[in-house]
Amino acid sequence: MSSNCRYPQVLEDLRVSGLRCFLCCSMVVASVMAPVWAADDTNQTQSESTSYVAPRWALELKGGQYQPDLELYDTFYGDDKNSYWAIASAYRLTNWLELGAELAYSNDEGTGMFAANGNLGGRVDYTLMPLQLFLNVRYDASPDQLFVPYAGIGIVSAWYQQKIDQQPNREGRSDIGGSARAGIQLQLTHLDPSVARNKSSKFKTYVFLEAQVFSTRVDGIDLGGEIYLLGLRFEYE
Repeated sequence: MSSNCRYPQVLEDLRVSGLRCFLCCSMVVASVMAPVWAADDTNQTQSESTSYVAPRWALELKGGQYQPDLELYDTFYGDDKNSYWAIASAYRLTNWLELGAELAYSNDEGTGMFAANGNLGGRVDYTLMPLQLFLNVRYDASPDQLFVPYAGIGIVSAWYQQKIDQQPNREGRSDIGGSARAGIQLQLTHLDPSVARNKSSKFKTYVFLEAQVFSTRVDGIDLGGEIYLLGLRFEYE
């Protein structure tokens, strides 16, 4: 698929990165605490005159840094990181559980490899568009909650294209793989006192930080990687 496909496949790296450890721990904590969060939410809404029901729909716009797992990526593209842009939509099944989809885009330009002699040379343009389906657990217990932590897991597949000078284009779709994410959201709507007093508000705005990791393969080559994102989230009924 990529110009580094000519290198023989090596044993998968056994190093477990700090991000992967963080995501795994977050998912374990979220799984264990989900019933507790749900119980807390129920107890709180029973004590209020009006039950809190979070807005059901959400739209997210985000961008940040992507670190591919492709071998020798920095050799061909000059850096081991690239920009990453995504749009996501989700539906809240309950106050603490949501199901969503995310489409992302990443593009980079670098130096290819000549097939005749294996030397670096010529321009290469690499595009990756991952599509994820995910399930997030959120701790959203009240309408005036300022910080909302969350973690989730999902499945992912990616469309890719690589254009190399003097060689045929390579493009296709990867196998279905797995993904995980964790993040923290700051509610901007609550910072407006007039809106914060309205407990029945059906519109919320958040700014958030998110970390993701995903893995999806084509011909044994992993197109996934680690992602760090900054974004805006809009919730509405």
